[in-house]
Amino acid sequence: MNAAQLETLRRAAGEGRPSAMTALGLCYLSGDPDCFDHDEGAGLLNRAAALGDAEAHHGVAVLAAAGVCQPQNWELAISHLLTSAELGWQHAREQCRLLQFPKNAAAARSARSDIEDGAQYPLDTIDIAAWLKPPVKRVICDAPRVRTIEHFLPQSMCDWIIQRARHRLRPARVYDATTGGSSVVNTRTNTEVDFNIVETDLILLLVQARIAAATGLPTIVMELTKVLHYAPGQAFFPHYDFIDPHDTAFTAERQLRGQRLVTFLLYLNEGYEGGETDFPTAGIRYKGRTGDALYFANVDVNGDPDRRTLHAGLAPATGEKWLLSQWIRDRAPRRA
Repeated sequence: MNAAQLETLRRAAGEGRPSAMTALGLCYLSGDPDCFDHDEGAGLLNRAAALGDAEAHHGVAVLAAAGVCQPQNWELAISHLLTSAELGWQHAREQCRLLQFPKNAAAARSARSDIEDGAQYPLDTIDIAAWLKPPVKRVICDAPRVRTIEHFLPQSMCDWIIQRARHRLRPARVYDATTGGSSVVNTRTNTEVDFNIVETDLILLLVQARIAAATGLPTIVMELTKVLHYAPGQAFFPHYDFIDPHDTAFTAERQLRGQRLVTFLLYLNEGYEGGETDFPTAGIRYKGRTGDALYFANVDVNGDPDRRTLHAGLAPATGEKWLLSQWIRDRAPRRA
């Protein structure tokens, strides 16, 4: 957004137009250096929601679920999501359907009809406590520490995440030790997309919350959620996910954001040949079914980088592979 467009939007928001207030609020939250202001963005979304803007209610729901500019509050988030759906925001309606926990088939049909018709939708049909119950995990290895979870997420949500990511993919990047930044390299040929606070939704935030329940690590120390796509022949060669403390190029990175403690991978689809996650040093090779998860500690029990976690994303021979990837740090990011 250029300066003239931003000024026009500010004038419209100042006149009390709910859609402009919502658009400006989302701009302030987007991370755009020309208009970055989390507090002002949250305030604008809340004021627009109070005026009945459906998109603003969805934005407020995201902020509540993420704990941005306020304590995390899933009940408040669901309340705003349902209001957004009732006001006709299709994006919210679709999420409500995915989040339902109806007691029987008749209730499910009724709930879907209510959302589609824009009628009032009862809060107690979405059981967040059930979603956030710690899932059962299985120990694959203790050195390095590798765990799996079957049925971590239903296929309907996996499909949703794929569709959210499909048209936003870009070449995946890796840390560049020569610059301290990131770059595209020939040892990683897949594509990826990440979701910031404006681009995310309650399904993706629910995944983070379930990861927190599984690992015991809070969402505040999680990086932006990424979705990875591998076409036939695309791969990520053997690598580590920890930040090497001996690499001075990443000293500032470690000071600001800490160490990557855990890598969590959610398998979003099936129907491809090959494409396993391979740990050549540990002698482990894993390929989950749709909705299964694999996670591992990048550091050992003493907190030191665990070089036994060397791993690779092998190329699918046929079909396409989709993964959700969540890196988890040892602390919340500090201001530079």
